[in-house]
Amino acid sequence: MKKIILLSFLSFIPYFIQAQQSHTIQTEPKIEEVIVYLDGAEIKNTQTLRLVKGRNTIVFKNLSSSMDEKSVQITTANDIEIFSISSAFKSLSYEEANPAIGIWEDSLALLKDKMDLINNQINAYTTEQKLLAENQKLGGKESGTTIAELVKAADFYRERTLKINNSLTTLTNQLRDVTVHSDRVFVQWNRLRSQVDTIRGEITLVLQSPIDQQTDIQLRYLVTNAKWNASYDLIAADINKPVSIKYNALIYNNTGIDWKNTKLRLSTGDPSLAATRPQLTTWILNYQSAANEGFVQNMSNAKQDMLFELNRIKEDDYSAKITASDLIQVSELAATFTIDKIYTINSNSQPYKINITNQSLNAIYEYITVPKMDMSAFLVAKVTGWEKLNLIDGTANVYFGNTYIGESQIDIGLLSDTLELSLGRDNQVVVKRAKIEDFAATKSISNKKSETLTYEISVRNNKTTPIQIKIQDQIPVSQESDISVETNDISGAELDTPSGRLQWKRQIASGETAKYKIAFTVKYPKNKNISLRKSRVVRTPRFK
Repeated sequence: MKKIILLSFLSFIPYFIQAQQSHTIQTEPKIEEVIVYLDGAEIKNTQTLRLVKGRNTIVFKNLSSSMDEKSVQITTANDIEIFSISSAFKSLSYEEANPAIGIWEDSLALLKDKMDLINNQINAYTTEQKLLAENQKLGGKESGTTIAELVKAADFYRERTLKINNSLTTLTNQLRDVTVHSDRVFVQWNRLRSQVDTIRGEITLVLQSPIDQQTDIQLRYLVTNAKWNASYDLIAADINKPVSIKYNALIYNNTGIDWKNTKLRLSTGDPSLAATRPQLTTWILNYQSAANEGFVQNMSNAKQDMLFELNRIKEDDYSAKITASDLIQVSELAATFTIDKIYTINSNSQPYKINITNQSLNAIYEYITVPKMDMSAFLVAKVTGWEKLNLIDGTANVYFGNTYIGESQIDIGLLSDTLELSLGRDNQVVVKRAKIEDFAATKSISNKKSETLTYEISVRNNKTTPIQIKIQDQIPVSQESDISVETNDISGAELDTPSGRLQWKRQIASGETAKYKIAFTVKYPKNKNISLRKSRVVRTPRFK
């Protein structure tokens, strides 16, 4: 049998117990497994230790500074009696916290010595150069210097000056290169220092063993400054094949301790939840209730309301802000993903991408075009079966064939039983929308003005295979009692009267062109103006 002891349960044990004579063991536990949550992580260490009969004091050193002291759990053999558990935090030097800093400092010292040696040589040559310059006077006729002696002296000065100048050039270049190298090493050294957390946690365990024995002691605790986010790659190879989804995790470790060759599990659970059992309240359901956050009617407004409320609470309690990126949606039941491979996640606040699972999902492909807004046909894949993957909100990179289409967002609060992916434009489907001037008219009758607008939409399939396409457009919807809209021709489109949306669904054969007409008449008072014609706003440079 094993027994688990929580730190908070033993906090009342008198400290004089630790002062009694005991066998002391100091150990740096190796991280065996990490459960990474969306906010925080649980660290699991298991140490095999040799205990003596009687009192033993075990000090677990070099633990994370972001350790939650109240979360500490100790698991031992059943015949071992635990007297006390205490925790503390200590400050280390940079070299103690990360030995790699000492290596970089040694490199800086060696480079400085090299620069000093080069500078010494430069100073020596400079001194000699100055000495030659001060002793160049050879005398005149009265000095008795012969031509041969003069030539010999000139040759000496020339050769020596040339050697000094060449040596100075070589040494200057060497000094420049060593200085550049030293500057780069200094940048790396300084960056490493800035990332190192010199605070370390310690847990001291006092226990009683009935015999000399070798036993396993498991230490578990929660840490902050760690998290994971979801990242997806959605790949559609062809319109006749399923969609592949790569479910990835971006893991962040800023706990001050590297997770070296560690087993990983990812969880969507909340480790901060209290142990008190929950109580059910009445489940109220309407379009504005907090139960569904208003997703039925207006998801974006409801999410903003939720943000506002959480910001208010946070400001009252912690004077902190919450942004939209802090709030993600997960499945109602917490999911845990066990990662098969062993990973090293260094504590440097950089994201480490690992794969959770790869799945192939069935998809139905169709084209959608809204020529009033964009005269392009977009290929859309409608994917089913995504619910079994326990997805959470995250960013998705979308690929079609071997082409990167762009970035999308997976928001499970907006998903139904079908995940819709836009795979980009297909230039082989040609879409046109034009106003037919022959059928446009403006008339004035009594106190009313009447305008009739007519448009023609054409869609041509230049592909070698037939396509299934949805074509969407609209007619205006009046919100004033003195403005009326009459529909003259919609070429058999499905009309959603409240929104004015028109939609045609059809299959277009290879080489075929489908045409549709939209005609409507708007009547309104003569003394008022309304805007019926589409315009665009573009940025243009200003020249002075």
